[in-house]
Amino acid sequence: MHRMARTTADSLADFRFSDQVLAELLDALRARAASHPDNPGIIASWPGVQQHSMAAACSELQRRGYPVQSVSVAGWADEKTRSGWALGPGTASVAWHER
Repeated sequence: MHRMARTTADSLADFRFSDQVLAELLDALRARAASHPDNPGIIASWPGVQQHSMAAACSELQRRGYPVQSVSVAGWADEKTRSGWALGPGTASVAWHER
């Protein structure tokens, strides 16, 4: 059920993220994986990374070597699943390192 997000350099060119924003996103991914191992994905990390820029931010984390992957996120109650992002299995303790 994992899908690969398709991004291109052109689609990412409009997004720039500070190291602080990326570190906060990694913290949010780590916290979600620890607290919801059965549904570890997130669709946004407010306020730094809104839903429309998650693919770009997570692609930047991937580029920096973090095991971030596209996942299906289960909805609440009767909501349909949505596309989200999570750390790879067994990587909830991945530490931030600046580049």
